[in-house]
Amino acid sequence: MKKSISCLVLLSLACIASFANTSDGQSDGCKIYDITHPIKNNMPTFGSLLGAKDVIKEFQGKATITGTITVGTHLGTHVDAPSHIFPGLLGQPGFTVDALDLKTLMGSVLVVETPKDKNITSEVMQSLQIPPGTNRVIFKTANTDNRLMDTGFFVPNYTGFTATGADWLVKNTNITFVGIDYMSVAVIDEIVPVHITLLTSHKIIPVENLKLDGIAPGNYNVLCLPLKVVAEAAPVRCILLDAACH
Repeated sequence: MKKSISCLVLLSLACIASFANTSDGQSDGCKIYDITHPIKNNMPTFGSLLGAKDVIKEFQGKATITGTITVGTHLGTHVDAPSHIFPGLLGQPGFTVDALDLKTLMGSVLVVETPKDKNITSEVMQSLQIPPGTNRVIFKTANTDNRLMDTGFFVPNYTGFTATGADWLVKNTNITFVGIDYMSVAVIDEIVPVHITLLTSHKIIPVENLKLDGIAPGNYNVLCLPLKVVAEAAPVRCILLDAACH
């Protein structure tokens, strides 16, 4: 038993080293796409005309530098848990980020490009012709083309799901991973109904504010690991790999 555990540890370390030693975003011929926005001072934050202040503070010691990171649960690339929209669930086990199903956050994913002049309505969802049985979809919208995250402030007229689009997704697909390229999966005027629709089942995980510059539509593998915190949302590190990579 001890020998088996030791072999597993060595294999894990070898895999980590393989990825760490790649300087060009590739490992064993597999392209790695980092689709996470870096957390930094003055980055845009939801609802604010000012960037997030004092997110990172560093202090010079005698021999080392130490720092603090102070972030909101929805800053940058992040996931939502059911308790985000159902406050009564926050104190109950199983409804915060630490309890999210990691299987939903890793595996095959389809990146689709939505019409540039429309929000994601039921009509748009039908037009995308997402193959039946698809479990994970990342929606690349006009938010990426308009480079909204390159501004120093929140842009309220971003592209997102409407209530009809979210309702169509829940009733007509098997999607449990819903990724999008700005701070909220929902348009600003329908944030509450869209989140209620998506999170009621406790099976769908919205992954918001993905960095999709240079990501072409198609099939990939995705890996998103959120901080293991007992909270209603949390920052997450997300990567894509070519579909042929395993």
